[in-house]
Amino acid sequence: MPAEIELKLSIAPEHIPAVGRIAQLKSASRGRAVTRSLYSIYYDTAEFALRDQGAALRLRRTGSHWIQTLKTAGLVEAGLHQREELETPVPAQILNYTVLAQSNAAPLLTDPELPLKLRPVFVTDFKRTTRLLQLDAGTQIEFCLDRGTVSAGDVHIPISEIELELKSGPPVALLDFALRLLEAVPLRLEAASKAERGYALAAGLLAAPVKARTPVLLPSMSVTEGFRTVVFACIAHLQANERGILENGDAEYLHQARVALRRLRSALSVFNLAFPRGLFEEQIAELRWLGRFLGPARDWDVFATETLAALLAAFPGDIGLHGMLERTAALRGEANAAAREAISSTRYTATLLRLTGTFLREPWSQLDNEQAALERSLSLLRFTSDVLARRHKKVLKTGKNIGELDAPGLHALRIEIKKLRYAAEFFSALYEKKDVREYLIALTGLQELLGGLNDAATVERLLEPLRRGESAGERGEAVGLLRGWTAAGTRARLDRLPKAWDEFRDRGVFWKKVRDEG
Repeated sequence: MPAEIELKLSIAPEHIPAVGRIAQLKSASRGRAVTRSLYSIYYDTAEFALRDQGAALRLRRTGSHWIQTLKTAGLVEAGLHQREELETPVPAQILNYTVLAQSNAAPLLTDPELPLKLRPVFVTDFKRTTRLLQLDAGTQIEFCLDRGTVSAGDVHIPISEIELELKSGPPVALLDFALRLLEAVPLRLEAASKAERGYALAAGLLAAPVKARTPVLLPSMSVTEGFRTVVFACIAHLQANERGILENGDAEYLHQARVALRRLRSALSVFNLAFPRGLFEEQIAELRWLGRFLGPARDWDVFATETLAALLAAFPGDIGLHGMLERTAALRGEANAAAREAISSTRYTATLLRLTGTFLREPWSQLDNEQAALERSLSLLRFTSDVLARRHKKVLKTGKNIGELDAPGLHALRIEIKKLRYAAEFFSALYEKKDVREYLIALTGLQELLGGLNDAATVERLLEPLRRGESAGERGEAVGLLRGWTAAGTRARLDRLPKAWDEFRDRGVFWKKVRDEG
């Protein structure tokens, strides 16, 4: 099947009129823009077997003509969709089962009973305005502006997006042109295809926060391929929670986005022996910028929904705590509004586009750095086992004499443990699942205790803005209760810390066999 490479960008309806005035679009256009109505019916079994086998099948009507399109799942990297597709003209709204059977796209398509199993599952109905763009002698892009709906039964969701499809030239040209569009109109990367949104609608799936998924690493991968896979998994985790932050009040969306951001920053650090940090300085600075909004918003979420909620449950009649609750709600609202503004900004979208572009260009291949080149030449298993061994050793060194560590020392240990945990999770698919799980259980238990100690320090930091606007008497009593509550929790965690440390320190490492064999 021919390969299709697209970049999808969502656009708010109110910004669509500005698209036609974009100078870069006008200067690159070849011929006039063409607007067509596209009506597509997607087919699958009642159990969505085609979707589960990585294929999507539709019949699309354009004017009086029908085209059958079969697509594979492909890859999605920060909004950049790469997949194969097979188009076949058909005389009417009738599937061509012979072509489907010959495609080898999914086992179901060779089933003799396929005509009895397929049925319409959802419909897309939208207007598409298309322009052919010539960016340079070797680069041609099809620009499509789509406006309409996805429907499953009586349920509808809107379509308002731009698709950039590469006709010729390097894939990075899509990212570069999207950055130019961003200078003129706000856009957001869209990781979900119309088909994916249609399937969610047809299945009645409710939106929910998305946790990190283990990157699909293979021992046969190069270090560069492993790095790209890990980074794009982190970006996918972040993108999966964007819409929830912007449209839903569930604090878990923001929590998962913050976790994704931390994992992304950690991924850039994990591979820094093979990929010099200087290559990502701009993106790292932008990720820190985003963290300055997601971090405080998450801190207020935790304080409101965990710390203060528990304290109010224990002392429901305390007037000072109720005053603190009102003040907390206001400060939490401000922090969450700032986080939403950052996620919806063009600066955020540009950061993801530039980071993705770096992996398409691979600038490290041009650097004269023998040590980094040597690291990249290692097998992925050898490289990851070396990274894990170094980080494990650093944790053991930082946590030595853990009972004597002061607050800064415990904070430093928590940071090293977090780095080790992220690395272990990134690389877990390369090792025995049982060994990794047991190691992570011990490591996570230790991290959670240290995280609780850090939360207590965060509470103390949040007290300053909470004091404003309360009477002195109520403020003093509420602050006293809060400090006593967190101090009790801190003491309990410190008492449990030595045992948790011993359990981790005595746990065997899951990468040792690979290092020994290497």
